[in-house]
Amino acid sequence: MMNKLKELPFTSYRPSYEFLAFYRIFFSLFLLWMGVSDNSWIHSIPNSAMHPPISVLSFIDFIPSEIFFVLCRYIMYLGLLLILIGYKPRIFAILYMAVYVLTSNYAYSFGKVNHDFVYTLPILIMAFSPWNRTYSFFPEPEKETDGPAKSWPLFMISLIFSFGMFTAGLSKILGGWLSMDTQYTQIFFSQYRYIIGWNDFLSDFYDGIHSKVFWEFLDYMTVFFETIFIVAFLYPKFFRLMLLLTVFFHLNVLLMLNISFMYSIGLYSLFIPAYLLPASFRNKVKKILARLFNPNYRGIAFILIVLYLLILGFFNINTIGFICNEFFSFVAFGQNSTSLIMIGGAFFLALYLFIRSFRMPTDK
Repeated sequence: MMNKLKELPFTSYRPSYEFLAFYRIFFSLFLLWMGVSDNSWIHSIPNSAMHPPISVLSFIDFIPSEIFFVLCRYIMYLGLLLILIGYKPRIFAILYMAVYVLTSNYAYSFGKVNHDFVYTLPILIMAFSPWNRTYSFFPEPEKETDGPAKSWPLFMISLIFSFGMFTAGLSKILGGWLSMDTQYTQIFFSQYRYIIGWNDFLSDFYDGIHSKVFWEFLDYMTVFFETIFIVAFLYPKFFRLMLLLTVFFHLNVLLMLNISFMYSIGLYSLFIPAYLLPASFRNKVKKILARLFNPNYRGIAFILIVLYLLILGFFNINTIGFICNEFFSFVAFGQNSTSLIMIGGAFFLALYLFIRSFRMPTDK
């Protein structure tokens, strides 16, 4: 039993070099679309208002100048762009996360602490995988490729995510969510609908449900769903099934509470069982990526990065974010429609792959 547990991080997942490279490209593009927060506002806050969470800032009692935060923003954009083209992605992933953690801690020192860190974490952990072996302007030489590292980063991320979900469920248990006297899901729904004013999508439908049994059922199912993750990471197939249910859960939260979890798409995409996709589709994607990321064009790649940063500096336009946002604004049909398209699309893709898995049961 102990031997199996020791081998688990290195045998749970067996992604191909092509899929890892695809994820490097996809995730860096995804983070570019989400954009890097402009935290330059922090410099105007007095030092006395700074109350950082337990972190490196616990030993710092001053706020840097505006130029510091502007420079950090450009460094993060540069890091993502270099990861995208495959230029020393491990070094720049570490640099990106170091700057991200530092600036985020400053931002968290004056109010709410967000949990988007979890959804950004893959770029650091996956940097230690061989995700630069192919589809790169600067591919990693075969002799330097760490083959066993294909699995453990995915396992590590599944472990961290599972533990996070479990603690969310545990805190609900300790907070009284299983009490029959109070329906906490209904309380949160009422707060978002009547106090914050988020009442799009199916808000009217849920507002018309007055059954105590229904709302109590949602309380119990939420707690059960989150706490069962404590064992999900031990079984890749089960973990992927739980991710399908997680996307469904996020979809329902969006429809009910108008809360978007679109950041999570970047993380969940890492666990796509690519072997379940049709072979013709996979081959087309491989051909396109092989043509785009031709090492002979690495000079052009650097020129495009310089242009990207110049546009960002002179016009404050994040090109990838601008293009994606313009596209979704064209197809938008209401508030949070982009989130609905993304999360809904992710759910149907996951459901499609789940159905296909019954015909192709081999896990990879």
